[in-house]
Amino acid sequence: MSWKIINTILGLASVDQTFCRELLENPLQAVQSKQFELTAAEEEIFKQISARDLTEFSQILLTHFASKKKE
Repeated sequence: MSWKIINTILGLASVDQTFCRELLENPLQAVQSKQFELTAAEEEIFKQISARDLTEFSQILLTHFASKKKE
């Protein structure tokens, strides 16, 4: 997943309250509903994210993908 897509997802969540709520409730379904294409590995990551708010979600997502880029 590119940083551009990550930023797009997080940016959309910051301005669209409905998408943000959906992202927190069911991250994979939310990103798929907006036609973001994910690899199978990325889908697994989104299935596992559990966050209380967008800040926590962003931190989990950014930390995970930053560590994957270093490998």
